[in-house]
Amino acid sequence: MELIKIYQGNLINARDLHEFLGSKKDFSSWIKARINRYQFVENEDYTIAHPNGGASWGGSNKVDYILTINMAKELAMVENTDKGREARRYFIEAEKTLNQLRENKRLETFFKLEATKKRLLKNVENIGGSHQDYVQIDFAGRMVLFNGDPMPDEKLPLALLKGRDFATELTNEFIKDGERTLIDAEDLNKQHHQKVRGMVVKSMKKTPEELNPEDDIKKLE
Repeated sequence: MELIKIYQGNLINARDLHEFLGSKKDFSSWIKARINRYQFVENEDYTIAHPNGGASWGGSNKVDYILTINMAKELAMVENTDKGREARRYFIEAEKTLNQLRENKRLETFFKLEATKKRLLKNVENIGGSHQDYVQIDFAGRMVLFNGDPMPDEKLPLALLKGRDFATELTNEFIKDGERTLIDAEDLNKQHHQKVRGMVVKSMKKTPEELNPEDDIKKLE
């Protein structure tokens, strides 16, 4: 049962939380007091959305405070009421569900990458290469992606698993006709992983090596 609307899996409109908690304070005074007292940080714990400026959260025409689920849990806890405790338990369960979905998606993407790598092995063998040649070609791409210190595929976060799969699949497309050399294959794989590296930096504002490793995916099988 949905007690409080959760957007994108982990974002909460503070107005919805305020209404659920049944606070007698007006919304603006309540949220500003909580932010000041507990030192929440804008653009880290919450963001401010202006519906008239193009943002739209829950149909509100006023300024909205969009909370992370962690901030929402804290606000529910400090309310120190039955409603607050109910909201906090609700957010905890929502977090558990989200984490399970993320891990399932990671596992699915990991298996997809493994299948793509198997096709790369076959394509390398098709142009006269050995298993060791495949290992070298794959490793060369990983080295470029991580600027010399590759993270094991088993520990890649979801975004990097998708990136590795995309780069490797591009290499497959270029060499599957059997007309490329092993040197071509390695160069192409490096180029494609460099392209993915650039995409990660542009979209996430971090380099791949700055992203934290996840739990070993093989332990989730």
